Amino acid sequence: MSRPPRRLSRRRTVLLTATASLTALSGCFTNDQADGARAETVLRLDEASPVGVSNEFSTPVDAVGHAGRAAVRTAIDGGEGTVDGYYGPGVSAPYVVTDGAEYYRVETERIDSVAAPGYAYTVEVDSVDSFLLGPPSSVPFADLPEHDRNAVRDALGDASLIHAPHYPPFGVTFAYASAERRERSRFVPENDGQRIEWDGELFRFAFEGERSVDVETVAVRADRVASSQREFRRAVGEERGRSIDDPSADQRAVLDEAVDSEYAESPPHSEAFTTVLDALSADGEVVPLVRYDGSWYFTHFSRAD
Repeated sequence: MSRPPRRLSRRRTVLLTATASLTALSGCFTNDQADGARAETVLRLDEASPVGVSNEFSTPVDAVGHAGRAAVRTAIDGGEGTVDGYYGPGVSAPYVVTDGAEYYRVETERIDSVAAPGYAYTVEVDSVDSFLLGPPSSVPFADLPEHDRNAVRDALGDASLIHAPHYPPFGVTFAYASAERRERSRFVPENDGQRIEWDGELFRFAFEGERSVDVETVAVRADRVASSQREFRRAVGEERGRSIDDPSADQRAVLDEAVDSEYAESPPHSEAFTTVLDALSADGEVVPLVRYDGSWYFTHFSRAD
């Protein structure tokens, strides 16, 4: 089997790095080495603990974006939630997890779409206390129509972000299928430059432009898949991973080195490496999880240029 010499294990690499001098380290990162790494195909297998799989593939319900949070909770409780507006459900992972370690697969379906005028604003955030002579006049956030308040929360996703120091400007699009809501909205071009005070922060809204957008109604459904982190790892592994059973001695050598540190070959690949990659692939891509010798691993794969 044609392959490069065995690499140092990660543990030995860490120990050597910790004792190396700055002078020695300065010569380790050369263009020649970088070019060589790009010529190799590299496979690494890292332990996939139940906690690690949960963090990688699920989102806590409370971390779902504002637009979809209530709908996801409704779906988890056995109903069908809906999200109606410019901003979608905002579920960033295919699964959500409750505080009680119940895991649900979340699916969405667009059931309606209406074209409506969308008013885009750029929003700058300042602390109310940052003005030496007192803040300029503003409107309390609570005085906005509910649909305007929700649009701002939907755009932020997580309202606590506004308290981050020097929070950068962000965009909000106010778009409503209902003519009555559009008429009641405070965010139309004629109200450019208005300021809103919210929880100790001052928001300045600057009108950017108008365009036609789609305001959608999206159904949200949830199916329980596991009631513990360990069950969830097994469920994700069965759905999105692969299991390698009875590898040959050459294949086992590839896998063991990928677990210990990493396995790398320059093309053309050996038969053992090729068969391992085939066993770990689905639809032309290496799967994110693999079960080998009774343990689950995350796969990290980089292909030679």
